[in-house]
Amino acid sequence: MSLTIATDAVSDRRADRTLENLDRLARQANHARPGMDGMDTDIWEGGLIAEETTAQQGRHATITRATDVKVERPRWLDSPFIPLGVITVIAGRAGVSKSTFSIDRAAKATRGRLDGDHRGRPVTVAFSAIEDGEGMQTARLKAAGADLDRVLFLGIAENGAASGMRIPEDLHTIREVLAAQHVKLWVIDPITSIIDGNTNKRDDVRRALDPLARLAYDLDIAIIGIAHFNKGGGYSSDKLSGSHAFRDAVRSMLLIAKDDKNGDCVLTVDKSNYSTASGMSFSYALSSTQVRDDDGEAMEVPTITGFMKSERSVDEVINANVQRAERVPSENAGTDDADSWLVEYLNEYGPTPFATIAADAANCSPSYTKDQLRAARKRLGGRVTKTRDPAHTGRGQSYIWALDPDH
Repeated sequence: MSLTIATDAVSDRRADRTLENLDRLARQANHARPGMDGMDTDIWEGGLIAEETTAQQGRHATITRATDVKVERPRWLDSPFIPLGVITVIAGRAGVSKSTFSIDRAAKATRGRLDGDHRGRPVTVAFSAIEDGEGMQTARLKAAGADLDRVLFLGIAENGAASGMRIPEDLHTIREVLAAQHVKLWVIDPITSIIDGNTNKRDDVRRALDPLARLAYDLDIAIIGIAHFNKGGGYSSDKLSGSHAFRDAVRSMLLIAKDDKNGDCVLTVDKSNYSTASGMSFSYALSSTQVRDDDGEAMEVPTITGFMKSERSVDEVINANVQRAERVPSENAGTDDADSWLVEYLNEYGPTPFATIAADAANCSPSYTKDQLRAARKRLGGRVTKTRDPAHTGRGQSYIWALDPDH
C-alpha cells in the first residue's frame, strides 16, 4: 500500500514538471515576437533566450531581432563600379585591359579622385599581382598618376623566401597586414591564383571566396579580383573561367572586352547588388605613355583615356569580334583560302601544336590570325581534330591539331 502511494506521488511530480516545462516553452514562444502584450523581458534579450544561451557551447543557432540591426547604406570606393566591403570581379579575355583598368582606379584612389565615399581623401592600395613583376606594375602605376607612397605589394614568404599565396590558409596573416597598413583597396591579379583548390569546383571556390568576402566586410575595404573569359562567343556573363561560384559569391562584377574593329574597350556592369547600374556600359581608349626606368631607359605603358558611357555592351563586342574572325577574310585572302591553307599545312607537317601552327600562319603570305584559324577548323567540322598536348609543361593548356584520317 505504501509503495503504491509513493509511486503515485512520483508520477504526479513528474506530470507537474512536464506541465511546467510545456507552459514555460509556450510562454517563450509567445514572447518570441517583440511587441506582444505581456512580454517577459527577462526571457527575451536581443533576440536570444537568455537562460538557454548561457549554457550553449560550440556551434549553435542564433537569432537576432531586425530592430537591433543597424541599417547601413551601400558604401563605395568607386561608384558605381567598386563597392566597399565586398569582392568585385573584373573579367575578360587576355589583353583587353582588365589590369590596366584596375591600375587606373587604384591610382586615382591614392589621390582621392574616385567618385565614392573616400573622394578627396587619398587611400592606401595593395596589389598581389602574380603574373606581372613589381617593376612593371610600378611603371604602369606611375604612368597612371598614382601616389607611389600609397601603393603596397602584398605577398607571402615562408622561411625567408617568397611563397605562393593560399586562401583561406593565409587570410589571418593578410588580415593583420591590411588592417595595420589601413589599406582600402586590394587588387588580386588573377584571383584564381590564390585559391587553394580546384577553381572549377564550387566548394573549393566558395571555401576561399566566402572568408575573403568576410575580410572585405570586416575591414570595410574593396577587393578586386581579376578573372579570365573562356574563348568564343555567347553570353559574356557565362564565359567566366572556372566554377560559376565566382559569379555567385561576389556582389559586383565588371566585364571588359576590346573591340577588334576600332580598338577601344567596353566595360559592362554585369552584376551590381548594391546599385541600379547593372547593365550599364562604358567605353574608353588605350593610349601609350612613356615612363623611364631607374636606369633612365624609356618604355611605353598603356593608360586609359576618354572614359564615357556607351550604348555598346560587352556581349555585343565579343560576338561581333567572333563573327568578324569567322567571316572577314585576311588581307588578300578569303575564308576558303584559310581553310585550304590549314588542310595543306596539316597534310604536310602532320599533328602540330596550335601555337606552332599560329606562328607559321602569322608569318606566311597572306597571313592568318589565331581567330581565323579557329574559325577555319570550325568550318571544316570534324576534319581537323584537337587533342591535349601530352608533352606540354608549365601553366595553361596546349593542344595538338591534326587531320582526321577517317573523315
